[in-house]
Amino acid sequence: MRRSAALLLCASVILAGQSAGLDGGRIDPSWFGPGVVFQPSKALGFQWLKPGLDLRNRTLRLKAWEPAAWLLGKRAAKDQAFLALVERRLEPTLAAGVRHGLKGTLAVSPTLGDVVLIGRVVDAVGDSDDYMAAGSVLLSLDLKLVDGDTGELLGAFHDTLKGPNPDTLSRQFAPWSEALGRVLATAAPALNAAPSGMVASGSAAAPAPPPFDLEGALRRIEALRRDGLLSDAECEALRQKAREKK
Repeated sequence: MRRSAALLLCASVILAGQSAGLDGGRIDPSWFGPGVVFQPSKALGFQWLKPGLDLRNRTLRLKAWEPAAWLLGKRAAKDQAFLALVERRLEPTLAAGVRHGLKGTLAVSPTLGDVVLIGRVVDAVGDSDDYMAAGSVLLSLDLKLVDGDTGELLGAFHDTLKGPNPDTLSRQFAPWSEALGRVLATAAPALNAAPSGMVASGSAAAPAPPPFDLEGALRRIEALRRDGLLSDAECEALRQKAREKK
Protein backbone atom coordinates (compact mmCIF):
# COMPACT_ATOMS: atom_id res chain seq x y z
CA MET A 1 0.00 0.00 0.00
CA ARG A 2 2.82 2.39 0.88
CA ARG A 3 4.58 1.59 -2.38
CA SER A 4 1.37 2.20 -4.37
CA ALA A 5 0.79 5.52 -2.62
CA ALA A 6 4.37 6.55 -3.33
CA LEU A 7 3.99 5.65 -7.00
CA LEU A 8 0.77 7.66 -7.26
CA LEU A 9 2.42 10.64 -5.60
CA CYS A 10 5.40 10.36 -7.93
CA ALA A 11 3.11 10.24 -10.97
CA SER A 12 1.24 13.32 -9.76
CA VAL A 13 4.49 15.22 -9.30
CA ILE A 14 5.69 14.22 -12.77
CA LEU A 15 2.41 15.32 -14.41
CA ALA A 16 2.47 18.61 -12.53
CA GLY A 17 6.06 19.17 -13.61
CA GLN A 18 5.15 18.46 -17.24
CA SER A 19 2.31 20.98 -17.14
CA ALA A 20 4.42 23.60 -15.39
CA GLY A 21 7.05 23.35 -18.12
CA LEU A 22 4.56 23.96 -20.93
CA ASP A 23 4.50 27.31 -22.71
CA GLY A 24 7.70 28.52 -21.09
CA GLY A 25 6.41 28.14 -17.54
CA ARG A 26 3.20 30.09 -18.13
CA ILE A 27 1.02 27.21 -16.87
CA ASP A 28 0.47 26.83 -13.13
CA PRO A 29 -1.02 23.34 -12.47
CA SER A 30 -2.19 24.34 -8.98
CA TRP A 31 -4.68 26.84 -10.44
CA PHE A 32 -6.38 24.09 -12.42
CA GLY A 33 -6.16 21.27 -9.89
CA PRO A 34 -4.90 17.67 -9.89
CA GLY A 35 -5.49 15.24 -12.72
CA VAL A 36 -5.12 17.72 -15.58
CA VAL A 37 -2.87 16.50 -18.40
CA PHE A 38 -2.83 19.16 -21.09
CA GLN A 39 -2.88 18.13 -24.73
CA PRO A 40 -1.70 20.43 -27.54
CA SER A 41 -4.57 21.98 -29.49
CA LYS A 42 -4.24 23.71 -32.87
CA ALA A 43 -7.15 26.03 -32.05
CA LEU A 44 -6.75 26.54 -28.28
CA GLY A 45 -3.06 26.06 -27.52
CA PHE A 46 -3.46 23.50 -24.73
CA GLN A 47 -6.65 21.90 -23.49
CA TRP A 48 -8.08 19.21 -21.21
CA LEU A 49 -11.66 17.99 -20.79
CA LYS A 50 -12.97 15.65 -18.12
CA PRO A 51 -13.53 12.24 -19.75
CA GLY A 52 -17.21 11.66 -20.47
CA LEU A 53 -18.13 15.30 -19.84
CA ASP A 54 -21.87 15.83 -20.43
CA LEU A 55 -23.21 19.41 -20.33
CA ARG A 56 -26.74 18.70 -21.55
CA ASN A 57 -29.50 20.49 -19.59
CA ARG A 58 -26.93 22.75 -17.91
CA THR A 59 -26.33 26.50 -18.03
CA LEU A 60 -22.94 28.14 -18.51
CA ARG A 61 -22.08 31.19 -16.39
CA LEU A 62 -19.27 33.45 -17.62
CA LYS A 63 -17.68 34.70 -14.42
CA ALA A 64 -15.78 37.99 -14.24
CA TRP A 65 -12.07 37.41 -14.87
CA GLU A 66 -9.64 37.10 -12.00
CA PRO A 67 -6.76 39.59 -11.56
CA ALA A 68 -3.65 38.93 -13.66
CA ALA A 69 -1.34 36.30 -12.15
CA TRP A 70 2.04 37.35 -13.74
CA LEU A 71 3.49 33.83 -13.48
CA LEU A 72 6.90 34.87 -14.83
CA GLY A 73 7.13 37.83 -12.48
CA LYS A 74 5.54 41.25 -12.70
CA ARG A 75 6.32 42.88 -16.00
CA ALA A 76 7.47 46.43 -16.68
CA ALA A 77 5.08 49.38 -16.54
CA LYS A 78 4.63 49.31 -20.33
CA ASP A 79 3.46 45.69 -20.13
CA GLN A 80 0.99 46.44 -17.36
CA ALA A 81 -0.29 49.41 -19.37
CA PHE A 82 -0.68 47.12 -22.38
CA LEU A 83 -2.75 44.69 -20.31
CA ALA A 84 -4.92 47.54 -19.03
CA LEU A 85 -5.56 48.48 -22.66
CA VAL A 86 -6.66 45.04 -23.84
CA GLU A 87 -8.24 43.40 -20.79
CA ARG A 88 -11.48 45.37 -21.02
CA ARG A 89 -12.14 43.63 -24.35
CA LEU A 90 -11.57 40.11 -23.05
CA GLU A 91 -14.89 39.42 -21.31
CA PRO A 92 -17.24 40.71 -24.05
CA THR A 93 -15.14 39.05 -26.77
CA LEU A 94 -15.17 35.74 -24.89
CA ALA A 95 -18.93 35.91 -24.33
CA ALA A 96 -19.71 36.65 -27.98
CA GLY A 97 -17.30 34.00 -29.28
CA VAL A 98 -18.43 31.22 -26.93
CA ARG A 99 -22.10 31.86 -27.75
CA HIS A 100 -21.36 31.77 -31.46
CA GLY A 101 -19.39 28.54 -31.15
CA LEU A 102 -22.05 26.84 -29.00
CA LYS A 103 -24.79 27.60 -31.57
CA GLY A 104 -27.50 27.26 -28.94
CA THR A 105 -26.45 23.85 -27.63
CA LEU A 106 -25.81 25.29 -24.15
CA ALA A 107 -27.54 28.18 -22.40
CA VAL A 108 -25.16 31.03 -21.47
CA SER A 109 -25.66 33.67 -18.77
CA PRO A 110 -23.48 36.40 -17.23
CA THR A 111 -25.11 35.96 -13.81
CA LEU A 112 -26.57 32.45 -13.48
CA GLY A 113 -25.43 28.94 -14.27
CA ASP A 114 -24.54 25.62 -12.70
CA VAL A 115 -21.34 25.40 -14.80
CA VAL A 116 -18.88 28.30 -14.45
CA LEU A 117 -16.18 29.45 -16.88
CA ILE A 118 -13.35 31.34 -15.13
CA GLY A 119 -10.55 33.19 -16.87
CA ARG A 120 -7.37 35.08 -16.03
CA VAL A 121 -4.28 36.54 -17.73
CA VAL A 122 -0.96 34.98 -16.67
CA ASP A 123 1.46 37.08 -18.73
CA ALA A 124 1.43 40.16 -20.95
CA VAL A 125 4.14 41.89 -22.95
CA GLY A 126 3.74 45.23 -24.69
CA ASP A 127 6.19 46.24 -27.40
CA SER A 128 6.68 49.93 -26.60
CA ASP A 129 4.93 53.00 -25.30
CA ASP A 130 3.38 53.42 -28.75
CA TYR A 131 1.19 50.32 -28.71
CA MET A 132 -0.16 50.88 -32.20
CA ALA A 133 3.32 50.93 -33.68
CA ALA A 134 4.72 47.90 -35.49
CA GLY A 135 6.34 45.42 -33.13
CA SER A 136 5.30 42.41 -31.10
CA VAL A 137 2.91 42.01 -28.18
CA LEU A 138 1.95 38.91 -26.19
CA LEU A 139 -1.00 37.85 -24.05
CA SER A 140 -1.07 34.54 -22.18
CA LEU A 141 -4.31 33.36 -20.60
CA ASP A 142 -5.94 30.53 -18.64
CA LEU A 143 -9.56 29.42 -18.58
CA LYS A 144 -11.16 26.66 -16.56
CA LEU A 145 -14.65 25.16 -16.47
CA VAL A 146 -15.92 24.11 -13.03
CA ASP A 147 -19.08 22.57 -11.62
CA GLY A 148 -20.98 25.31 -9.78
CA ASP A 149 -22.28 22.88 -7.15
CA THR A 150 -19.15 20.91 -6.29
CA GLY A 151 -16.26 22.96 -7.65
CA GLU A 152 -15.08 19.94 -9.64
CA LEU A 153 -12.87 20.81 -12.59
CA LEU A 154 -14.54 19.94 -15.89
CA GLY A 155 -12.23 21.56 -18.43
CA ALA A 156 -8.92 23.46 -18.64
CA PHE A 157 -7.55 25.67 -21.41
CA HIS A 158 -4.39 27.75 -21.92
CA ASP A 159 -2.92 29.70 -24.79
CA THR A 160 -0.49 32.53 -25.61
CA LEU A 161 -1.52 34.94 -28.34
CA LYS A 162 1.06 37.02 -30.19
CA GLY A 163 0.78 39.81 -32.72
CA PRO A 164 2.09 43.18 -33.84
CA ASN A 165 -0.39 45.26 -31.81
CA PRO A 166 -3.36 44.99 -29.39
CA ASP A 167 -5.96 45.10 -32.16
CA THR A 168 -4.39 42.03 -33.73
CA LEU A 169 -4.65 40.14 -30.44
CA SER A 170 -8.31 41.09 -30.13
CA ARG A 171 -8.93 39.72 -33.62
CA GLN A 172 -7.15 36.51 -32.62
CA PHE A 173 -9.08 36.15 -29.37
CA ALA A 174 -12.48 36.30 -31.10
CA PRO A 175 -11.97 33.09 -33.17
CA TRP A 176 -10.18 31.52 -30.18
CA SER A 177 -13.31 32.09 -28.07
CA GLU A 178 -15.52 30.69 -30.82
CA ALA A 179 -13.32 27.58 -31.00
CA LEU A 180 -13.75 27.15 -27.24
CA GLY A 181 -17.53 27.31 -27.71
CA ARG A 182 -17.33 24.58 -30.35
CA VAL A 183 -15.31 22.38 -27.98
CA LEU A 184 -17.92 22.82 -25.24
CA ALA A 185 -20.71 22.15 -27.74
CA THR A 186 -19.35 18.63 -28.28
CA ALA A 187 -20.26 17.93 -24.63
CA ALA A 188 -23.76 19.41 -25.05
CA PRO A 189 -25.26 17.86 -28.20
CA ALA A 190 -28.62 19.19 -29.33
CA LEU A 191 -31.38 17.60 -27.29
CA ASN A 192 -33.65 17.24 -30.30
CA ALA A 193 -31.08 15.52 -32.50
CA ALA A 194 -32.23 12.26 -34.03
CA PRO A 195 -30.69 9.16 -32.41
CA SER A 196 -27.83 7.52 -34.27
CA GLY A 197 -29.04 5.47 -37.23
CA MET A 198 -32.43 7.25 -37.42
CA VAL A 199 -33.58 9.91 -39.89
CA ALA A 200 -35.44 12.86 -38.42
CA SER A 201 -38.88 13.40 -39.91
CA GLY A 202 -40.62 16.74 -40.28
CA SER A 203 -43.83 15.16 -39.00
CA ALA A 204 -42.25 13.53 -35.94
CA ALA A 205 -43.38 14.88 -32.60
CA ALA A 206 -40.83 16.82 -30.62
CA PRO A 207 -39.55 14.96 -27.55
CA ALA A 208 -41.16 15.93 -24.28
CA PRO A 209 -38.98 18.21 -22.16
CA PRO A 210 -37.47 16.60 -19.06
CA PRO A 211 -39.34 17.24 -15.78
CA PHE A 212 -38.16 20.29 -13.88
CA ASP A 213 -35.80 19.35 -11.03
CA LEU A 214 -36.79 21.79 -8.29
CA GLU A 215 -34.48 20.34 -5.63
CA GLY A 216 -31.53 20.39 -8.02
CA ALA A 217 -32.27 23.99 -9.02
CA LEU A 218 -32.46 25.09 -5.38
CA ARG A 219 -29.14 23.37 -4.64
CA ARG A 220 -27.46 25.14 -7.54
CA ILE A 221 -28.87 28.52 -6.49
CA GLU A 222 -27.62 27.99 -2.94
CA ALA A 223 -24.17 26.98 -4.24
CA LEU A 224 -23.97 30.20 -6.26
CA ARG A 225 -24.91 32.21 -3.15
CA ARG A 226 -22.23 30.43 -1.06
CA ASP A 227 -19.62 31.22 -3.71
CA GLY A 228 -20.53 34.89 -3.59
CA LEU A 229 -21.94 34.83 -7.12
CA LEU A 230 -25.45 35.85 -5.95
CA SER A 231 -26.65 38.29 -3.31
CA ASP A 232 -29.21 37.14 -0.75
CA ALA A 233 -31.90 39.12 -2.59
CA GLU A 234 -31.00 37.62 -5.97
CA CYS A 235 -30.90 34.16 -4.41
CA GLU A 236 -34.39 34.53 -2.90
CA ALA A 237 -35.80 35.87 -6.19
CA LEU A 238 -34.44 32.87 -8.06
CA ARG A 239 -35.77 30.45 -5.45
CA GLN A 240 -39.24 31.96 -5.91
CA LYS A 241 -39.02 31.67 -9.71
CA ALA A 242 -37.92 28.06 -9.39
CA ARG A 243 -40.88 27.23 -7.12
CA GLU A 244 -43.27 28.92 -9.56
CA LYS A 245 -41.83 26.89 -12.45
CA LYS A 246 -42.51 23.70 -10.52
